[in-house]
Amino acid sequence: MKKYILIGIPCLAAMIAALIYFLGNTDSIQYKTEKIDRGTISKYVTATGTINPVRTVIIGSQVTGLISKLYADFNSIVKVGQIVAQIDPVPFQHQVKKAEATLATAIASVEKAKVNSKNNRRNYHRAKKLFAKKVVSIEALDSVRTTYEAGLADIRLAEAQVLQAKATLGIAKTDLEHTAILSPLNGIVISRNVDVGQTVVSSFQTPILFNIAEDLEHMQVNTNVDEADIGMIKVGQDAKFTVDAFPEDFFEGKVVEIRMAPIIFQNVVTYNTLINVNNSSLKLKPGMTANTSISVAKAENVLKVPNASLRYTPSEILKGETDKKLLTDRKFARKTSSHIWVLDNGKLRQVAVKFGIGDDSYTEILEADIKEGMEVVIGETLLTAGEKGPQKVPWGRPRF
Repeated sequence: MKKYILIGIPCLAAMIAALIYFLGNTDSIQYKTEKIDRGTISKYVTATGTINPVRTVIIGSQVTGLISKLYADFNSIVKVGQIVAQIDPVPFQHQVKKAEATLATAIASVEKAKVNSKNNRRNYHRAKKLFAKKVVSIEALDSVRTTYEAGLADIRLAEAQVLQAKATLGIAKTDLEHTAILSPLNGIVISRNVDVGQTVVSSFQTPILFNIAEDLEHMQVNTNVDEADIGMIKVGQDAKFTVDAFPEDFFEGKVVEIRMAPIIFQNVVTYNTLINVNNSSLKLKPGMTANTSISVAKAENVLKVPNASLRYTPSEILKGETDKKLLTDRKFARKTSSHIWVLDNGKLRQVAVKFGIGDDSYTEILEADIKEGMEVVIGETLLTAGEKGPQKVPWGRPRF
């Protein structure tokens, strides 16, 4: 009997040791969770745009000539009607004098034609009296009458030449006035493309001399929104953006216009969307690149879960091919019924949910058997025996 007892004791010890080893070395899963809470979720459409003044006017020249003076430069503040540049007026002054001389000649021609017409009329009336007395022939009367009528035509011709000379003089005076380049609005010069001594030619296309912005305190962002997102954009929506010059600052504006003309570049279709921005700080400069985010939807005080929970599936389920396909389908099932995993009293439970809008971090829960404060699983970690910390053996002695 003692022999059996002596043999059984080592066997029992070996079994206990094996049990302790098993309990101490079995791997386990630790779930990463986050509490479900309420909050605000905003959905944004992102796009890249360029900052421009709300109103910009290009100033050119309507006449050809030599720039003799400049009265404005880059960043100059100008008023309506202010001279910003002067084209040499001397050649145009000569053209005005020439046109005035031509007009004077035409007026003199009218006076001369009228004098000749009076003389021809007297001759015509005298010839009619003489013809009545049969002193002159009918041929002589016809000749005098033709001369008289031709004189009347000469008057009309001379008067038309006067009108033509007046028009030529008007054009010459207008060209002379155009030698003074005026600002059409109150604003600031943002570009100058001409220098003193340069000749501007306005034959087929008006040369660009200045670019003037009306008000740099009110700017707009010209952004191109992808055709896949343009249906969510509406006039009046809030927008925010950053610029590389001030990466820590956020600027705010509103959508004021969505242009219908498509912009097609390399088979990509976008639509120009304008965002008005207050620039009272004058930090924003024309031509800056704006990284814009337009708020297209907003939900307040709603249940929300982290986006990581939408991608999570327990590792045990992923062992089957069917379940792998389920995970792939769930990545795209954002607005239909899908599932998340929660820890309910320490146990993993799958919950059917219906999603609403989402942002980069969280997604709205529209319908689900969950409540605020529950823990949703966002990931898991496989812990080995060495990572689990102290565990109790059956008789209460800690094992490391």
